[in-house]
Amino acid sequence: MNQAKTLLVLALALIAAPSRSLAGSEALAAGADAAFAGAAFHTPLPKMVLAEGWTIHKPIAQASLLPSTNWFSLAVLAQVGGEPIGATAATEVAAIDLAALLNKQLKSQLKYNLGGKDVWVSGAFDRQQNAYVSILVDGSDAVFYNVKGLLDKEETVSAGANKYTLRLSPNVINQMKSEIVLENKANEDDVVRITLKKMLDAVGATGDTAKVGGQTYKVFYTDDIKNGRVDKTAKTISFILTEPNGEIHVVLIPAELVPSDKIAVFKMFKDARVGMTQKDGKLKVYENP
Repeated sequence: MNQAKTLLVLALALIAAPSRSLAGSEALAAGADAAFAGAAFHTPLPKMVLAEGWTIHKPIAQASLLPSTNWFSLAVLAQVGGEPIGATAATEVAAIDLAALLNKQLKSQLKYNLGGKDVWVSGAFDRQQNAYVSILVDGSDAVFYNVKGLLDKEETVSAGANKYTLRLSPNVINQMKSEIVLENKANEDDVVRITLKKMLDAVGATGDTAKVGGQTYKVFYTDDIKNGRVDKTAKTISFILTEPNGEIHVVLIPAELVPSDKIAVFKMFKDARVGMTQKDGKLKVYENP
Protein backbone atom coordinates (compact mmCIF):
# COMPACT_ATOMS: atom_id res chain seq x y z
CA MET A 1 0.00 0.00 0.00
CA ASN A 2 2.90 2.39 0.76
CA GLN A 3 4.28 1.78 -2.73
CA ALA A 4 0.88 2.53 -4.27
CA LYS A 5 0.61 5.74 -2.27
CA THR A 6 4.05 6.88 -3.35
CA LEU A 7 3.32 6.25 -7.02
CA LEU A 8 0.04 8.14 -6.89
CA VAL A 9 1.58 11.10 -5.15
CA LEU A 10 4.28 11.13 -7.82
CA ALA A 11 1.61 11.20 -10.51
CA LEU A 12 -0.23 14.20 -9.08
CA ALA A 13 1.79 16.08 -6.46
CA LEU A 14 3.61 19.15 -7.75
CA ILE A 15 7.02 19.48 -6.14
CA ALA A 16 9.34 22.45 -6.75
CA ALA A 17 13.13 22.48 -6.79
CA PRO A 18 15.03 23.96 -3.85
CA SER A 19 16.25 27.51 -4.46
CA ARG A 20 18.73 29.98 -3.06
CA SER A 21 17.84 32.12 -0.07
CA LEU A 22 14.96 34.43 -0.86
CA ALA A 23 13.33 37.28 1.01
CA GLY A 24 9.70 37.94 1.90
CA SER A 25 7.03 35.89 0.16
CA GLU A 26 9.62 33.94 -1.84
CA ALA A 27 11.19 32.66 1.36
CA LEU A 28 7.79 31.58 2.66
CA ALA A 29 7.10 29.76 -0.59
CA ALA A 30 10.42 27.96 -0.38
CA GLY A 31 9.59 26.89 3.17
CA ALA A 32 6.22 25.58 2.04
CA ASP A 33 7.93 23.56 -0.68
CA ALA A 34 10.21 21.89 1.86
CA ALA A 35 7.34 21.21 4.27
CA PHE A 36 5.26 19.60 1.56
CA ALA A 37 8.12 17.39 0.40
CA GLY A 38 8.75 16.29 3.97
CA ALA A 39 5.10 15.46 4.51
CA ALA A 40 4.71 13.55 1.26
CA PHE A 41 7.94 11.57 1.42
CA HIS A 42 9.49 10.34 4.65
CA THR A 43 12.79 9.47 2.93
CA PRO A 44 14.59 10.97 -0.09
CA LEU A 45 13.26 9.66 -3.37
CA PRO A 46 15.61 8.00 -5.88
CA LYS A 47 15.94 9.76 -9.21
CA MET A 48 14.61 6.79 -11.14
CA VAL A 49 11.25 7.04 -9.35
CA LEU A 50 10.75 10.60 -10.55
CA ALA A 51 11.73 9.78 -14.12
CA GLU A 52 8.10 9.49 -15.16
CA GLY A 53 4.84 11.22 -14.33
CA TRP A 54 4.39 14.81 -13.21
CA THR A 55 7.09 17.39 -12.74
CA ILE A 56 6.66 21.02 -11.82
CA HIS A 57 8.58 24.10 -12.90
CA LYS A 58 7.56 26.74 -10.35
CA PRO A 59 8.82 30.24 -11.15
CA ILE A 60 10.90 31.87 -8.44
CA ALA A 61 11.30 35.64 -8.56
CA GLN A 62 14.90 36.63 -9.24
CA ALA A 63 16.67 39.90 -9.99
CA SER A 64 18.56 38.21 -12.81
CA LEU A 65 18.74 34.82 -14.49
CA LEU A 66 20.67 32.28 -12.46
CA PRO A 67 22.23 29.00 -13.57
CA SER A 68 19.62 26.26 -13.67
CA THR A 69 18.88 24.67 -10.30
CA ASN A 70 18.27 20.97 -10.72
CA TRP A 71 16.33 18.67 -8.43
CA PHE A 72 16.02 15.12 -9.67
CA SER A 73 17.29 16.48 -13.01
CA LEU A 74 14.33 18.84 -13.39
CA ALA A 75 15.22 22.47 -14.11
CA VAL A 76 13.30 25.13 -12.21
CA LEU A 77 14.03 28.76 -12.94
CA ALA A 78 12.24 32.05 -13.56
CA GLN A 79 12.97 35.74 -13.74
CA VAL A 80 10.74 38.65 -12.89
CA GLY A 81 11.59 41.95 -14.55
CA GLY A 82 12.32 43.10 -18.06
CA GLU A 83 11.91 46.03 -20.37
CA PRO A 84 8.97 48.42 -20.64
CA ILE A 85 6.39 47.35 -23.19
CA GLY A 86 7.53 48.29 -26.69
CA ALA A 87 11.19 48.63 -25.70
CA THR A 88 12.12 45.11 -26.85
CA ALA A 89 11.85 43.14 -30.06
CA ALA A 90 9.69 40.52 -28.36
CA THR A 91 7.03 38.91 -30.53
CA GLU A 92 3.50 38.66 -29.17
CA VAL A 93 2.25 35.09 -29.63
CA ALA A 94 -0.99 35.12 -27.61
CA ALA A 95 -3.51 37.54 -26.12
CA ILE A 96 -5.72 35.64 -23.70
CA ASP A 97 -9.02 36.89 -22.25
CA LEU A 98 -8.51 36.36 -18.52
CA ALA A 99 -12.14 36.85 -17.50
CA ALA A 100 -13.28 34.15 -19.93
CA LEU A 101 -10.55 31.79 -18.76
CA LEU A 102 -10.96 32.27 -15.00
CA ASN A 103 -11.67 28.89 -13.34
CA LYS A 104 -12.86 27.47 -16.67
CA GLN A 105 -11.22 24.14 -15.80
CA LEU A 106 -13.80 23.54 -13.04
CA LYS A 107 -16.40 22.64 -15.66
CA SER A 108 -14.47 19.98 -17.52
CA GLN A 109 -15.86 17.43 -19.96
CA LEU A 110 -16.30 15.06 -17.01
CA LYS A 111 -19.93 15.93 -16.26
CA TYR A 112 -22.23 13.43 -14.53
CA ASN A 113 -25.77 13.34 -13.17
CA LEU A 114 -25.53 12.33 -9.53
CA GLY A 115 -28.52 12.51 -7.21
CA GLY A 116 -30.40 14.49 -9.85
CA LYS A 117 -27.67 17.16 -9.99
CA ASP A 118 -25.08 17.96 -12.64
CA VAL A 119 -21.65 17.29 -11.17
CA TRP A 120 -18.28 18.13 -12.76
CA VAL A 121 -15.04 16.39 -11.80
CA SER A 122 -11.73 18.11 -12.48
CA GLY A 123 -8.29 18.78 -11.04
CA ALA A 124 -6.42 21.76 -9.63
CA PHE A 125 -3.18 22.79 -7.94
CA ASP A 126 -2.28 25.38 -5.33
CA ARG A 127 0.85 27.43 -4.84
CA GLN A 128 2.16 25.04 -2.22
CA GLN A 129 2.27 22.36 -4.95
CA ASN A 130 -0.61 20.37 -3.53
CA ALA A 131 -2.71 18.49 -6.07
CA TYR A 132 -6.50 18.39 -5.74
CA VAL A 133 -9.52 16.64 -7.17
CA SER A 134 -12.23 19.28 -7.63
CA ILE A 135 -15.93 18.48 -7.37
CA LEU A 136 -18.43 21.07 -8.60
CA VAL A 137 -22.10 20.33 -7.86
CA ASP A 138 -24.48 22.54 -9.85
CA GLY A 139 -25.71 25.37 -7.65
CA SER A 140 -22.81 25.09 -5.16
CA ASP A 141 -19.23 26.27 -4.98
CA ALA A 142 -16.50 23.88 -6.05
CA VAL A 143 -14.85 21.86 -3.28
CA PHE A 144 -11.26 20.65 -3.51
CA TYR A 145 -9.98 17.40 -2.02
CA ASN A 146 -6.25 17.04 -1.40
CA VAL A 147 -4.97 14.02 -3.31
CA LYS A 148 -2.52 13.11 -0.59
CA GLY A 149 -5.35 13.13 1.94
CA LEU A 150 -7.56 10.93 -0.22
CA LEU A 151 -4.95 8.21 -0.11
CA ASP A 152 -5.60 7.75 3.60
CA LYS A 153 -9.19 8.88 4.04
CA GLU A 154 -12.42 8.67 2.08
CA GLU A 155 -14.47 11.85 1.75
CA THR A 156 -18.23 12.40 1.43
CA VAL A 157 -19.73 14.35 -1.47
CA SER A 158 -23.40 15.41 -1.33
CA ALA A 159 -25.26 15.67 -4.64
CA GLY A 160 -29.02 16.21 -4.57
CA ALA A 161 -30.58 13.73 -2.17
CA ASN A 162 -27.63 11.33 -2.34
CA LYS A 163 -24.31 11.06 -0.58
CA TYR A 164 -21.28 9.67 -2.36
CA THR A 165 -17.98 8.33 -1.14
CA LEU A 166 -14.99 9.92 -2.87
CA ARG A 167 -11.81 7.85 -2.86
CA LEU A 168 -8.73 7.05 -4.92
CA SER A 169 -8.02 3.57 -6.21
CA PRO A 170 -4.26 3.38 -6.94
CA ASN A 171 -2.84 1.36 -9.83
CA VAL A 172 0.66 0.27 -8.84
CA ILE A 173 1.73 -0.74 -12.36
CA ASN A 174 0.50 2.36 -14.23
CA GLN A 175 -0.32 5.37 -12.05
CA MET A 176 -2.17 7.10 -14.89
CA LYS A 177 -4.72 4.27 -14.70
CA SER A 178 -5.34 4.98 -11.02
CA GLU A 179 -8.98 5.90 -10.54
CA ILE A 180 -11.01 8.60 -8.86
CA VAL A 181 -14.12 6.85 -7.58
CA LEU A 182 -17.49 8.38 -6.62
CA GLU A 183 -19.82 5.73 -5.19
CA ASN A 184 -23.36 6.18 -3.87
CA LYS A 185 -23.29 5.18 -0.21
CA ALA A 186 -26.75 3.61 -0.50
CA ASN A 187 -26.36 2.00 -3.93
CA GLU A 188 -23.03 0.54 -5.04
CA ASP A 189 -24.30 0.25 -8.62
CA ASP A 190 -24.43 4.06 -8.78
CA VAL A 191 -20.71 4.64 -9.25
CA VAL A 192 -18.40 6.78 -11.39
CA ARG A 193 -14.80 5.77 -12.09
CA ILE A 194 -12.38 8.18 -13.76
CA THR A 195 -8.74 7.40 -14.54
CA LEU A 196 -6.15 10.06 -13.84
CA LYS A 197 -5.30 10.16 -17.54
CA LYS A 198 -8.92 10.84 -18.44
CA MET A 199 -9.12 13.59 -15.83
CA LEU A 200 -5.90 15.24 -16.98
CA ASP A 201 -7.03 15.13 -20.61
CA ALA A 202 -10.34 16.75 -19.62
CA VAL A 203 -8.57 19.50 -17.69
CA GLY A 204 -6.22 20.18 -20.60
CA ALA A 205 -9.12 20.58 -23.00
CA THR A 206 -10.40 23.62 -21.05
CA GLY A 207 -7.21 25.66 -21.37
CA ASP A 208 -6.30 28.36 -23.86
CA THR A 209 -3.21 27.94 -26.05
CA ALA A 210 0.15 29.70 -26.41
CA LYS A 211 3.05 28.48 -28.55
CA VAL A 212 6.49 29.55 -27.34
CA GLY A 213 9.88 28.27 -28.45
CA GLY A 214 8.29 25.64 -30.64
CA GLN A 215 6.37 24.24 -27.68
CA THR A 216 2.59 24.45 -27.33
CA TYR A 217 1.36 25.20 -23.82
CA LYS A 218 -2.13 25.04 -22.42
CA VAL A 219 -2.80 28.16 -20.35
CA PHE A 220 -5.06 28.44 -17.28
CA TYR A 221 -6.12 31.29 -15.02
CA THR A 222 -7.49 30.26 -11.66
CA ASP A 223 -8.32 31.39 -8.17
CA ASP A 224 -5.93 29.92 -5.64
CA ILE A 225 -7.09 27.26 -3.17
CA LYS A 226 -7.04 27.60 0.61
CA ASN A 227 -8.31 24.97 3.03
CA GLY A 228 -10.16 23.18 0.24
CA ARG A 229 -12.04 26.29 -0.88
CA VAL A 230 -11.54 28.87 -3.59
CA ASP A 231 -9.45 31.84 -2.46
CA LYS A 232 -10.65 34.71 -4.65
CA THR A 233 -7.99 37.06 -3.27
CA ALA A 234 -5.18 35.33 -5.18
CA LYS A 235 -4.93 34.33 -8.83
CA THR A 236 -2.52 31.94 -10.52
CA ILE A 237 -1.52 31.61 -14.16
CA SER A 238 -0.59 28.06 -15.13
CA PHE A 239 1.16 26.77 -18.25
CA ILE A 240 0.98 23.03 -18.93
CA LEU A 241 3.12 21.31 -21.54
CA THR A 242 2.62 17.68 -22.57
CA GLU A 243 5.54 16.10 -24.40
CA PRO A 244 5.02 13.49 -27.16
CA ASN A 245 6.10 10.78 -24.70
CA GLY A 246 3.30 11.83 -22.34
CA GLU A 247 5.47 13.56 -19.74
CA ILE A 248 3.72 16.62 -18.33
CA HIS A 249 5.39 19.83 -17.17
CA VAL A 250 3.52 22.41 -15.12
CA VAL A 251 4.56 26.04 -14.61
CA LEU A 252 2.75 28.01 -11.90
CA ILE A 253 3.03 31.80 -12.00
CA PRO A 254 1.42 33.95 -9.28
CA ALA A 255 -0.59 36.52 -11.23
CA GLU A 256 0.74 39.37 -9.10
CA LEU A 257 4.19 38.75 -10.60
CA VAL A 258 2.90 39.69 -14.08
CA PRO A 259 2.74 43.52 -14.29
CA SER A 260 0.84 45.84 -16.61
CA ASP A 261 3.61 48.38 -17.28
CA LYS A 262 6.39 46.08 -18.49
CA ILE A 263 7.08 42.58 -19.74
CA ALA A 264 7.96 40.09 -17.00
CA VAL A 265 10.31 37.38 -18.25
CA PHE A 266 10.18 33.75 -17.17
CA LYS A 267 12.37 30.85 -18.24
CA MET A 268 10.37 27.72 -19.02
CA PHE A 269 10.78 24.34 -20.71
CA LYS A 270 14.17 23.87 -22.41
CA ASP A 271 15.15 27.35 -21.18
CA ALA A 272 12.71 29.10 -23.53
CA ARG A 273 12.31 32.73 -22.47
CA VAL A 274 8.67 33.71 -22.15
CA GLY A 275 7.48 37.26 -21.57
CA MET A 276 4.14 38.20 -20.05
CA THR A 277 2.12 41.27 -19.23
CA GLN A 278 -1.51 41.69 -18.22
CA LYS A 279 -3.46 44.77 -19.16
CA ASP A 280 -7.07 45.61 -20.04
CA GLY A 281 -8.18 42.14 -19.06
CA LYS A 282 -5.73 40.38 -21.39
CA LEU A 283 -2.73 38.19 -20.66
CA LYS A 284 -0.26 38.89 -23.44
CA VAL A 285 2.43 36.28 -24.03
CA TYR A 286 5.70 37.09 -25.83
CA GLU A 287 8.37 34.99 -27.47
CA ASN A 288 12.06 36.00 -27.28
CA PRO A 289 11.54 38.95 -24.89
